[in-house]
Amino acid sequence: MDPFDLFSEQVADIKNDYPKLTAMQLDNGVPMLKGEIDIIDGNGKYWETYSVEIHCSHEFPYRFPKLYETGGMIPKIGDWHVYEDTKYCCIKVLPEEIMICNKGITLLRFIKEQVLPYLFNQTHRRVEGYYVNGEYSHGVKGVYEFYSRTLMENDVRKILDILLFICKGIKPGRTHECFCGSQEKFRRCHRDAFDALIGLGDKTLRDHVNLMAEYFHLV
Repeated sequence: MDPFDLFSEQVADIKNDYPKLTAMQLDNGVPMLKGEIDIIDGNGKYWETYSVEIHCSHEFPYRFPKLYETGGMIPKIGDWHVYEDTKYCCIKVLPEEIMICNKGITLLRFIKEQVLPYLFNQTHRRVEGYYVNGEYSHGVKGVYEFYSRTLMENDVRKILDILLFICKGIKPGRTHECFCGSQEKFRRCHRDAFDALIGLGDKTLRDHVNLMAEYFHLV
């Protein structure tokens, strides 16, 4: 189904939970939601209300819709996880977003599992001074941090070598030594990371290898 049609079809699914959001359409035909989202924590405490727009992306449901905070409550800078050129919110680093959307994401899931935690995190930082749910850095550094955590490896060169191995798509046997050189069995070392990251695809992995190599001046 066309991403725009799918997005518009799913708007009805959010009405009960988010009655302050209204379906609209941009001048270029892109469907969107516009309105307010209340931030209420797990204990039922109301924190505040955000004015937002949620635009359908051309890759939906295999990429996130684009979230814009329109009430001026979030600084439009990278340090607050907003793209300074486009002004839409950086909810997750790209490889994490692709993994989350690997089998498609619904509009309702996107709001509940991505938008609400993102906005609550912004509120908590503004009120308490830090992100309660942790964070990756913005931009390429955040991409590195994602791979570093996933691979349990801090050395940039080693991370790049591991990613290039995964790009080959050749999965070692469970009793083989891991390709990372740890001398551990593959099943006890990087098997889970291999299974997770290979789903990103060769192009994405190679693009990220090139981005990190340039960022860390390894080329």
